[in-house]
Amino acid sequence: MKTLLNSLFVIFFLIAPCASVVSCIGEDEPNQQVEVVQVGDRVPEFEVLLSDGRRFSTKILGEGVKIIVFFDTGCSDCQAFLPEYQAFVDELRLQDDKMEGVSVQYCALARDESMASVKDYWVKHGLTLPYYASGGRNLYHRFARAVVPRVYVVNSRGVVRARLTDNPVPTREVLRQAVKAAVWQ
Repeated sequence: MKTLLNSLFVIFFLIAPCASVVSCIGEDEPNQQVEVVQVGDRVPEFEVLLSDGRRFSTKILGEGVKIIVFFDTGCSDCQAFLPEYQAFVDELRLQDDKMEGVSVQYCALARDESMASVKDYWVKHGLTLPYYASGGRNLYHRFARAVVPRVYVVNSRGVVRARLTDNPVPTREVLRQAVKAAVWQ
């Protein structure tokens, strides 16, 4: 009986929490290069229709700074990051989506979830960030193979000026500094 209890303890308190990390790290795709896009690279071109009806595009340059966030609602690091990102976006909204007088466009892209599942999570957690969810990883794989949250800050010339991931989870201040730096690069 004691052995059974010890086994259950190990399963529920040691192994089970590690299983939830898989969605953050992406261990379902082993032996692949994690990074596809690095700081200094041109951002891959894409265009998506966000949940608020706006189009987000990296095809059009010269329109200020763009923030691209990849997330998974089942990832504990993303769950910690999304409220920080929401607060940052709320600050931008108060400044007419500008920082240092420069336009800032932002989006949140689900790594591998449906629009319905993301919408449910947004409603449950009071998020108002514009998001896109294709239900697959095609867009995500143009940037990386593993690890969320993942943030790319892109300058007006389409060059990635910052890449932030889960270690440590980016804060509002880190986002603010990355965007300010991209404004002037």
